[in-house]
Amino acid sequence: MIPISVIVPAYNEERFLPRSLSSLLHSGIGLADAFPGSEYELIVVDNGSADATAAVARDYGATVVTERRRNVACARNRGAAAARGELLAFVDADYRVPLSFLAEAVRQFRADPALTAAGVRVVLEPSEIDPLTRSNVRVALFTLRRLANMSFGVFILRRDYFSRLHGFDEGTYAYEDIELLDRIKRDQRAGSACYRVLGNVTAYASARGFYRRGMIPTYLRMAMSPRARRNPSKCGYWYER
Repeated sequence: MIPISVIVPAYNEERFLPRSLSSLLHSGIGLADAFPGSEYELIVVDNGSADATAAVARDYGATVVTERRRNVACARNRGAAAARGELLAFVDADYRVPLSFLAEAVRQFRADPALTAAGVRVVLEPSEIDPLTRSNVRVALFTLRRLANMSFGVFILRRDYFSRLHGFDEGTYAYEDIELLDRIKRDQRAGSACYRVLGNVTAYASARGFYRRGMIPTYLRMAMSPRARRNPSKCGYWYER
């Protein structure tokens, strides 16, 4: 079994995939340097795209699997079902990772056999947003990371623990990562899991959400109403683009 599988859910992501996948391929070189002979796999889950998402993914050497139900939780689970890695790393299609991302993730899990799941430090792409907004968002993300151990779309889990969780909740259409984190935290309080944010593992998120209308009201609605997360008509912010 290979050390780590990276799973990228993607819907109409031909614009962002080249940056994301090239960074992951580069990080794969860092993994091989740190752990000679180590392999990894890159899986893109085409979630019913109408553009060249699948073709772009194949051009970058990714394995492409298809999930036609328009639901990111289903897409993540479909990728996990196809994966062969000891670790499953879920990375959004508009994220970029540094050279050290894969090697450091593998190193942390190997150093701590009790670690079952982890988040990473997520920051905004510095070139995509004005300095004032970037500074405010940095403070907000840092606060949420410290207070709630949130990881914002990037999770790394041991395969066997992910199976015990039965994956992402396919009844949710948004905030599926927060729902998964809530279950992980319950397990941690019960002593059956160990989760932490890996502060020295970073992922860079695109700022595209800040340029779409309704971002703040939508996120507030999802945070306050678990029922809204399960209603596709309330989740158009993510699906109608």
